[in-house]
Amino acid sequence: MKRFAAIILVLALCFTVGTHAVAAPTFLDMRNRIFQESKAIKALLTVSKDVYLINNLWDSCVLVMSQLDSYFSMLGIFNTIKRENQTQAAVDYLIAWLQEIRRSNDLNIKSLNSISDTIDAATKTHLDALKGYFSELNGCINTELNKISLLRKTIRR
Repeated sequence: MKRFAAIILVLALCFTVGTHAVAAPTFLDMRNRIFQESKAIKALLTVSKDVYLINNLWDSCVLVMSQLDSYFSMLGIFNTIKRENQTQAAVDYLIAWLQEIRRSNDLNIKSLNSISDTIDAATKTHLDALKGYFSELNGCINTELNKISLLRKTIRR
């Protein structure tokens, strides 16, 4: 019976760690996609007639990547805190940062949706890709906020 319980415990641990490992790279994956898009957008700066728009698209990519890099750093710091020493303020700070990234993404999406005049077809392609990436990132943020809010409930005030 003890063996059976140990096997169940090990399997549960493996599934829990596995699902967390699969969920964690989502932000990293989104950052890498936006990074690749920013490289393609930057290459258009010399050939596009939409230079101002291309520059704005590249700026929004860089902003989101730096916000995500900052979140990764905060998460690294947060993960060094022992479970019993975690405070409500630390969790609230993570939540506030994710909400700020989501607000920036919403502003970027709103700004990208207001653009109607593009000269180059390549610009339109990258514009649409960024809208999709920012929307997908907001979905990832909502998922992460749900996970962190569960953590918030476990921390004693």
